[in-house]
Amino acid sequence: MRLSTSMMYANGLKGILSQESDMNRLVEQIGTGKKFLSPADDPLSASLSINVAQTQSMNSTYAMNRGTASTNLSQENNVLESITTALQDIRTRIVQAGNGTFSDSDRQALSTALKSAREALLGLANSTDGNGQYLFSGYQGNTIPYAVNPANGKIEYNGDTGQRVVQVDQSRQMSTSDIGSDIFNRANPGSTGYVASAAASNQGTAQFGTVSVTPGSANIGKNFSVEFEADPVSGAIGYRITTSDPDADPPVAPVTVPSPPDPATAYQAGEAIDFGGVSVTITGAPKAGDRIDVESFQQSGTDVDLFSTLDNLIETLDSPIAGDEVALARLNNVLATANKKLSTNYDNVLTVAASVGARMNELEALDATGTQKGLSYSKSLSDLEDLDYYSGASQLALRQVALQAASAAFMTIQGSSLFSRK
Repeated sequence: MRLSTSMMYANGLKGILSQESDMNRLVEQIGTGKKFLSPADDPLSASLSINVAQTQSMNSTYAMNRGTASTNLSQENNVLESITTALQDIRTRIVQAGNGTFSDSDRQALSTALKSAREALLGLANSTDGNGQYLFSGYQGNTIPYAVNPANGKIEYNGDTGQRVVQVDQSRQMSTSDIGSDIFNRANPGSTGYVASAAASNQGTAQFGTVSVTPGSANIGKNFSVEFEADPVSGAIGYRITTSDPDADPPVAPVTVPSPPDPATAYQAGEAIDFGGVSVTITGAPKAGDRIDVESFQQSGTDVDLFSTLDNLIETLDSPIAGDEVALARLNNVLATANKKLSTNYDNVLTVAASVGARMNELEALDATGTQKGLSYSKSLSDLEDLDYYSGASQLALRQVALQAASAAFMTIQGSSLFSRK
């Protein structure tokens, strides 16, 4: 085989440049700390590193979302604690209002205190988060949840029933607030309790006691109404019981027992009236046309609105009752109804607060898991991208030796000549 001088020089130069190129690549790898400088160097590792980096970024986003959710829930928890304290104070004043030695002015003083408590509760119901969004207005974060309706002067809910949620993990969305109507306008969904109330038009002195419920009874969940009437002949007071179920599907017509024209059941003061698993004791002297309702907290028509209860209570305390037995009976009935409803509101607030606490605990657990995931993603990304400096330094030293060998070989070829006599 014949070798030309130009070929020998070209091969020698190519070998030197190849070694310099490999050594330069190692220098760049050591300088950047990366195994590959472009996806072409290692397509598989480059593809895997993109996937890991994207997952790591999503994990960081979930962590920020959890931080936002934790802030909102912490603020809501503080508000619920303040509401709990306010309700405790209100219930104490209701007990005080039942003191038979109080005068009208004493009750008006309690009414003034309750008005202040109502305004405080209204402010708490309209609390906002760190971004100025109302906590309890559902999706309508910019709409004030509770405001006075100018038409009737009552405090009404203006939000909706949607819950704002945040993606706190890959497969977990969490509500960062609660709906105002679920806190202030209803009973605990698991409650099987009843509330008794007397019609505002009652003219007698009938007063009701605590409603008793026998678990497992067929009539639990239905509403009852006791209506008094006078016997047309003797004038004796009797009563009829009307049972209804407004939420029945299909609808069921109310049933009255005993139904006319059968005579009404004779009324005995202090005797328990049983509705079939639900009973209440009524005392005093009712008049014909008086009515006492016994309603389930779970029926849609039952008024468990916190602000409505306070308004009714305040109005009653502002009314003079001195020397009026009918007004006194009306006050005692209103106090009993308000106490039962506010007790239910109080239990509901505690239930919501427990739910908030559970969500905060879950966020802490998700944070711990997210931190571990972040460390795992960082380790995987480092294994794919980061250069082993010991291996890189060793390869660089090897390339230096290879470059020196290529240069020495080229110098040997360069010294060869056809005219050399030695």
